[in-house]
Amino acid sequence: MNSNNYDTNWYDLKDSFLLELKDNLLEQLIHKGKKKAGNLNLLCKELNFSAPTFYNLVNKKGVKMVSILKLKRLLDYLNISYNYINDKIKMTKKGKVISITNPIFPIDLNNKWGAYLLGLIVSDGCIYVDKKARNQIRTKYAAGEEQSAENFIQAITVLYGTVCIQKEFIRNCIILRIGTSIIGDSLLKAGAILGQKAAKNGSVPWIVKQGSKEMKANYLKAAFDDESSVYKEKERKCGYIIISRYKHLTHLTNEQREKLDSLNPLMKNRSFPTGHITRYMTIKKSLEYIKDKELIQQLNEPPNLLQDEASFLNEFGIRNRFFCRCLTKTHLGKYSVCYDLFINQKESIKKFYKDIGYSLTRKQEKLKLLVGDINCDEDL
Repeated sequence: MNSNNYDTNWYDLKDSFLLELKDNLLEQLIHKGKKKAGNLNLLCKELNFSAPTFYNLVNKKGVKMVSILKLKRLLDYLNISYNYINDKIKMTKKGKVISITNPIFPIDLNNKWGAYLLGLIVSDGCIYVDKKARNQIRTKYAAGEEQSAENFIQAITVLYGTVCIQKEFIRNCIILRIGTSIIGDSLLKAGAILGQKAAKNGSVPWIVKQGSKEMKANYLKAAFDDESSVYKEKERKCGYIIISRYKHLTHLTNEQREKLDSLNPLMKNRSFPTGHITRYMTIKKSLEYIKDKELIQQLNEPPNLLQDEASFLNEFGIRNRFFCRCLTKTHLGKYSVCYDLFINQKESIKKFYKDIGYSLTRKQEKLKLLVGDINCDEDL
């Protein structure tokens, strides 16, 4: 019954999920089933499950929720379309925690809000497997400022309904956690990246790639909100927009690993508030010592996300260029490369302002000031 391979309907959820229906609808459906079967016991036999849940609900014993499995069987028995229930669900639940209040089914990410949310998820967000909770899919977003957190919550609410989101503050960062797997599963279906993005070196979600220019613009707005900066030079009345992405070097041979390790004495240290220390050097300098063709190729290829984002910008006529910045050894001993994408030609900056822009007020104001100062004749 699923009309699109990117939609998530209530009946696509795991059988163990619980739903509460609006306006005593579940009780009405059970009464219809009881009337068709003859009595409650016969109805339960027809549906192949025991009577207590329906008995307790009909007799006001405090039971209001029904599992996905039982509701589907009841609707099948009554020959009622699953889609009839879409706008009649009061809340979803798994265990004791309410997942979504007034959920919006079917969940559809093939729109500007879906593209914006996916842009946040592949930037300062992540989808991960919680091994401490029977491998449940979790969603997390790290907001650097309050407006970023508000934008994330707004996108989630527009697309899913009122979702249970846990909020905490860690080192001046707002961490938003979503426990229900409904969110993560639907994002993965649309092409989001599971796990560490630099390690996976994944691409922009397929639903955005195949989407409209409006979707691509909203994806870019989210990605640049999270990952980019605007720089303005006062004296020359020029500046640029920069966005950075990382990718891990993968499938390294023992020889390639040894060559990278031999560069460690030439690297500089960078310390973080967490206590972690990474080492780094410019890629230009690293290439003076590396002769392995496959390794050189990895070093010379920008992350897939950044390549896709450059392609989207080109569709809007926004010229851009890559800069291969540095080779890094993480605190876990993995090697990664950082690439920057620059937008520095005056017409392209103006097009970015007109067609993409920022949803963050602070960055949009900086961009507006930059655009106002680039009326000089020469390119930036």
